[in-house]
Amino acid sequence: MTRLGCWIDLPSPFVAEIVAQTGFDWALVDLEHGPIGVETMALSLMAIRGAGVRGYVRVPELSEAWIKRALDAGGDGVMIPNVQSVEQAEAAARWFHYAPSGARGEAQSVIRAAQWGRAAADYARNWPGDHQLILQIEGPEGLSRAADIAAVPGVGMLFLGPADYAAQAGLRKDAPEVGEAARQLAGIARDAGLACGSVEFPAGDVGTLAAMGFTDVSVASDVGALTTALDTALSRGREAADVQK
Repeated sequence: MTRLGCWIDLPSPFVAEIVAQTGFDWALVDLEHGPIGVETMALSLMAIRGAGVRGYVRVPELSEAWIKRALDAGGDGVMIPNVQSVEQAEAAARWFHYAPSGARGEAQSVIRAAQWGRAAADYARNWPGDHQLILQIEGPEGLSRAADIAAVPGVGMLFLGPADYAAQAGLRKDAPEVGEAARQLAGIARDAGLACGSVEFPAGDVGTLAAMGFTDVSVASDVGALTTALDTALSRGREAADVQK
């Protein structure tokens, strides 16, 4: 069964709570493109997890500090944008995992993810559990190395960035080559025993992606849902008002 998610770009824990209460399987707090700070990220994760939904964070860049902050705040997973090499994947895995397999900072006694130290021993002992390191493949260069990237120990999911893939490849977003890239990535992830995710795109709606083997698909965003609802309401209201003239 494909897990359905929602992108969160608005800096509001209240919006995050509304998204999570809708019933998505996961919600992602986007620090790459959304104007969201660390404190709002943490509060949004509290709202998402409080509704019983998995909360992921896309960090702005591959950075030890950002990965640490997202995990310490209680993220169920961290997404790294535009991974193009094995070296980048290895760095992400190193900063995601505790020693001996990684080098994540030891601060279980003070972080929210470990219940402010009350669950420090269990948190470290059980890591990573069901937490996921998610690597975004957003261009032909990354796709050409995706099999090697998927083989890096500690990686949990490959995630297609179809819009950026199209841009980097010099393609239209609705080009069939983007759909073929999705099919190729799904096969690589499947062969490596990894989860595979994407947002919907013109050649890849959720049904098509699920048939390819994608385990996770983002089918909505907070910004998209809000603007669509407001545009629809205003259009309907104006049409009704014009009828009464």
